[in-house]
Amino acid sequence: MEPGREFAAYHKKLLGREYEAFLGSMRSIPRHALRVNTLKANAAQVEKFLYENRIDFAKVLWCKDAYWVDAETAGFMEHQFGFYYIQDASSLLPSIALEPKAGESVLDLCAAPGSKTTHIAALMENSGMLVANEQDYRRIRALVYNVQRCGVSNAVVTMQDGVKYDQYKETFDKILVDAPCSDVGRTGINNDIPRAWSFGRVLRLSSLQKRLASAAFRRLKEDGVLVYSTCTTSVEENEQVVEHIISENKDARIERIKYEGLKSKKGLTDGTFDCMRILPHYNGTGGYFIARIRKCAKN
Repeated sequence: MEPGREFAAYHKKLLGREYEAFLGSMRSIPRHALRVNTLKANAAQVEKFLYENRIDFAKVLWCKDAYWVDAETAGFMEHQFGFYYIQDASSLLPSIALEPKAGESVLDLCAAPGSKTTHIAALMENSGMLVANEQDYRRIRALVYNVQRCGVSNAVVTMQDGVKYDQYKETFDKILVDAPCSDVGRTGINNDIPRAWSFGRVLRLSSLQKRLASAAFRRLKEDGVLVYSTCTTSVEENEQVVEHIISENKDARIERIKYEGLKSKKGLTDGTFDCMRILPHYNGTGGYFIARIRKCAKN
């Protein structure tokens, strides 16, 4: 897998001495995590299943309900029944950073295929209101399937343009915007990404991401929390989107996030140091960017 010239030039400048380690990690598929779906099972039951099927596993330190496993566990009936969910371990973090609680109103704005929606529902203990939105009708089927197999009962699935969700003001306690992006963090899964990457596409995505995040922030209640995340690397899709929210909203404040056992780095601009960047070679996962933003009370 050789990256295109535009990709290489951008990322060498972005990552400096980390570029070669980053490039090496992109040539391998990241480790997978098994997240216990606490709506249907508990850790003891899933550990017993793993032992009985001679599947090696180890705890994911930053998520109490997750284990490192071989991805082949997705072929077992227990997976189809929704007792657990297989996903990249870094993709556990946006839902954890959101800290959804039972009884709250929560929006997952870009929800398909449903890994984060089902995680949020479990953290909410199936209590409160969870809206899972997906604009792309081709992806709705996977979202509905995962919501159903995981026993989620507090969610409604909608299919709307996420940018237009801001017509309803101050509705939600928590909102997750896991935005469409250039997917560089998923390169170990799709080797075509570095060859097809273009800065022009990054700029187009950045424009969409800013509109999605801004619309979502306007839907937050006072003291509500927005988590903005992507599985990519560019400053334009990450730090600049967060800076856009902060510049537009005087009541927006970034909150620091950090988790035991997880290697990460700070945001790359002065105003985004409290954001989290994860590169694939840090933890054997995909790459991720996560920002937690609170809507503060107005003076």
